[in-house]
Amino acid sequence: MTPFKTFVTEKKAYTLNSQDNKQLEDIFREYLKYFSPDALGDYDPEHVYKKAIKDGRIYLGTIKYHDSASKEDNEVSVYVSFETFTADASYEQTENIIELFYYNFSRLSPLQQRNKIAHELLHAKQHYKTITPGYRKALQKRSGAKTTIRSERGYFFAPNEYPVQVASIVHEMDRQYRLILQKVKIGSNAKFWDNQRKGFLRLLEQFIRSPKLMSDTDIPNYLKNETRFLRALFRNKDNPKYSKYYKDFKQKMYWYYQNLKSLKANERETGDNLQDS
Repeated sequence: MTPFKTFVTEKKAYTLNSQDNKQLEDIFREYLKYFSPDALGDYDPEHVYKKAIKDGRIYLGTIKYHDSASKEDNEVSVYVSFETFTADASYEQTENIIELFYYNFSRLSPLQQRNKIAHELLHAKQHYKTITPGYRKALQKRSGAKTTIRSERGYFFAPNEYPVQVASIVHEMDRQYRLILQKVKIGSNAKFWDNQRKGFLRLLEQFIRSPKLMSDTDIPNYLKNETRFLRALFRNKDNPKYSKYYKDFKQKMYWYYQNLKSLKANERETGDNLQDS
């Protein structure tokens, strides 16, 4: 767990700035250009793009970013992989690449796909990349299991994973709220969008205050990418060993909620101001 003060102090390791976001959107558009249902129809992408496939994957592009671990600027390559794998996407530190595993990734909604890319980019940016023995053990698949995660607590609460789970939620929450603010600013249907803004904050406050996790149908869509993480938090909220993660998460969410409330319709784009206090 990253202490709250440390999380805020090292905020650049857990946020995407405007340049990061622009590149993320470029990569996402590139993915949709070739792999959206409209682009592919009923055709098999491995057949359609077989000439572009090398080592079982297709190169989409690179994202330049600041690596908080090395304290140097770097760039991560993004690929669509046709490997049969249980994950949707991953960041591979050794090669410094992001892989989108097509046969799982393509089943996600566009909102979830975008956030998956953001999640893996946050892994590339973060200052803490050490793989602990507990984390490595958590990823050892049990015999006959359908998932690669052996222990959700060992995985989600690891020091290299927990802050990125939180940051992924915050990133999508911030992105959606700012889109609403832009609609309010434009002026067309401003009253409708201001009601949307109030509803957004009301639902977020409800989530923060509730001791129970909302049902899948009621949970805000900016939380849906991390529902397994949230279930792990709520399942262990009374566990003496793991309750600190639940409390820490709620504290961070409340702090971000207060930041969102303070934003005005003329704030800059996603990621520029949310962290300032």
